[in-house]
Amino acid sequence: MSRQEQAALMAWLNSFRPSRRVTAFDQLSDGKTLMEVMSLIDATHFKGASGRGTPGPSSSTPENWVLRSNTLKRLYRLLQSFPAQPPHHPLSTSSLPEPPFSAIVKSPTSPDGAAGLIQIVRMCLAVGVWAPGNEKVIGKIQGLGEGHMNELMKSIEEVSDAIRCAVVSVRCRADDWKVMDTMPPEEGAEEEKGASPIKRSPDLRDLRPPSPPSEVRVERDRLSQENDELRTRCEQMIEQVAELTTSLDEAKAETEEALARLAASRETSSAPGAGLRSSQTAAVDVDVLRADLARAEDELAKTEDALGKQTNQVAELTKTAGVGRPRALIHHQVDDLRAKADEATKLKDQLDEYRHTADRLQKSENVIEKYKKKLEESAGLRREMRTLEEENAVLVEANSTLEGELKKVGASKTLLDNYRSQIEALERKSNDQASQFAELSVQLEATRAQLLDTEREHERDREELELHQERVRELELGTAPGALARRASKLSISGKTTLEDELELDGEVEGQGETRTDLKLRIRALQRELASAKSPDSKGHQVSALETLLADANKARDRYQADYLEVHRGNLRLQAALEQIRSGKGVDTSQTVAALRQRLDELMEERDRLLDEKTREEVAMEEAEGELQIARTDSLRAQAEQDTVALQNRHSKLKEEVAALKEKDRLHLEETKKLLMEKVDLQSAGISQRELALQRERDFGDLRQRLAAKGVPQETQQEVLQLQARNADLESKVEAVNEELRRVKDAQDQARAQAATDESPRDDLDFGEAQKSYEAQIAKLKEDLVRSRSGAAALEKRYKLEQQLMLSAWHDLGSRTVREHVARAGTRRSQPKPQPSGWLGRQRRWQEDATFSR
Repeated sequence: MSRQEQAALMAWLNSFRPSRRVTAFDQLSDGKTLMEVMSLIDATHFKGASGRGTPGPSSSTPENWVLRSNTLKRLYRLLQSFPAQPPHHPLSTSSLPEPPFSAIVKSPTSPDGAAGLIQIVRMCLAVGVWAPGNEKVIGKIQGLGEGHMNELMKSIEEVSDAIRCAVVSVRCRADDWKVMDTMPPEEGAEEEKGASPIKRSPDLRDLRPPSPPSEVRVERDRLSQENDELRTRCEQMIEQVAELTTSLDEAKAETEEALARLAASRETSSAPGAGLRSSQTAAVDVDVLRADLARAEDELAKTEDALGKQTNQVAELTKTAGVGRPRALIHHQVDDLRAKADEATKLKDQLDEYRHTADRLQKSENVIEKYKKKLEESAGLRREMRTLEEENAVLVEANSTLEGELKKVGASKTLLDNYRSQIEALERKSNDQASQFAELSVQLEATRAQLLDTEREHERDREELELHQERVRELELGTAPGALARRASKLSISGKTTLEDELELDGEVEGQGETRTDLKLRIRALQRELASAKSPDSKGHQVSALETLLADANKARDRYQADYLEVHRGNLRLQAALEQIRSGKGVDTSQTVAALRQRLDELMEERDRLLDEKTREEVAMEEAEGELQIARTDSLRAQAEQDTVALQNRHSKLKEEVAALKEKDRLHLEETKKLLMEKVDLQSAGISQRELALQRERDFGDLRQRLAAKGVPQETQQEVLQLQARNADLESKVEAVNEELRRVKDAQDQARAQAATDESPRDDLDFGEAQKSYEAQIAKLKEDLVRSRSGAAALEKRYKLEQQLMLSAWHDLGSRTVREHVARAGTRRSQPKPQPSGWLGRQRRWQEDATFSR
């Protein structure tokens, strides 16, 4: 045995996914996991293995090692009796020793316990592989690792070798038997004579015909099977006794706890005598059950000892069956086994008695469960009563608080009227202000839009003004294109300038190609387009167009840079020309400068006008913001007034809820009183029913005795007893219906009296709800009354009919008995018999006279 083999066996068992996963090899010592796995492999042979489940919570304690040992023994016997398919042989023919079950259960980690446990697991593995449906087991093994597969194959080979050795030894013994059968009888007689000179008397067992060893094995197998069945039943009875013991202990603990609670709540309970009486009855039943359990355990221990002795004898017979002993001794052992079989029959009868005892214990446990449920129901009622009292106290406090607030509110009723009028006026004013606020908000939005447009226009005008100023500066500096410079230089050289030439020069200046200012304008426009294209809210389908525009702008920039270089060169030339003009050779450009200055003055006036408009818009915006703030304040005030109205409405709703809670509280108190009364009635009814049942049993016993004394047939007695029982049940039902009718009438009278005397001042809403609830309750009571009356009438009619049937049956029975007696007496008178003279005849005649007199 190695750790690798243990790990392989645990992996194989866990592949079946048992209810409890095996993490340590010693966990298999209880046999439950092995039983579960074998029932999955072959549910027919290992039947009932997984159905019983664990015995109970006490099975894990060290005191129940006997149950675990019995489980392992039962598994071992089932493995040995498993019918293996050829060419395999059953495990009962193996030479493996019987495992030490006590060592396995008590100390599975010891050498003996571990060896015995691994032997049982190996046998389980071999049976699983040899079973008819072994495809599943082989698939599980193939799903493991290669190391686990090798270890499992070694384990199977060890079991196969043990079985093979046992089969070879059995064959050798069979050959020895054949040799002994072929021996001549004279040699055996001579040996006997040499052994003892005194001649023995012939034994009856020696005169029987010799039986072959196969009959012994068949008898042994039959007895082993019966022994297994008896042991299985004994184990089941032990488990049932353990479960009943555990249940009895739990019920006893719960009963003691319930008795303690009843003793603590004796002051608040309405009928403590009935609960105490039922608890005492339950305690007496528990004592009786405990005595029965002790007696059953003693009997089971005796039965288990007898079964152990029988098992040992069967094992000894199994060991000595194949040894070459004399046939007379084998026949003697067979007779002993037959005697043991008779004892096994007696043990079966004892097991039946134990089964009846277990049934009685189960019934007693059911009675205990009923008492337990009654105690739990009473405890639940007490808890509900306590909870209702707490809720009642909270509601009373809330009611007193709300009544004080209601008194305060009643004192300030006139103030509330004034407040309502003021609130209505403020609401109208708030509505007007809300409409004004909406109009001002619209105007403010329009003003803001205009202000934004004005700012954009102002920004645009400012940029144009800056550009024009820059252009004026350029013109003042004389930065004209190359052609204009050359023409101006020519005019300056010639010195003849006229107004037409200057106008033509200005036209050419205006019609000339783009200047530096125009380039800046275009660059800024392109930058704005680029910024708008890079904005996140631009659409995706414009990206390609903007990229194209950007490429065009880059090309234009390159072209403009080239033009700028040319213009720069022209500027250099213009500077040279300017130097010439300063030196006195230049042309007078005063008219152009005057026109530009006039344009600059117009732009400055427009800028001042825009600034004034901006200032006015800012003032209007500040006024609108002030009005907006006022409107917000008014809206907040109106919201506060609305909140005040909502709080007042909530206060009124709370008053209505308080009134409804008062009514609910009163109804809860009435229901609690009803429940308490019903509890008392049920307890008294239970006692009365028990007494009635006892009286009924006595009446039935007396009636049965009277009928037996009168010579009534058994069938007629059963019919009369059934009719009497049915009559008693109907009487109890009629009494219950009458009691229910009386209770309904009392409740109806009480409701009417309460409705007549209830004249306290209440609100209209409370009075309406109370009236509706009373009407619904009265209608329900009327329906219950009609239903009860109809049921009572039906029961009474049925009762009368059955009573008539019983009377007629009694009459028929009496008339039949009288006719039989008359006929028998007439027959005796008409045909007189000769008087017997012997002793036997006189005894028969006296018996007939005694029967007739009865």
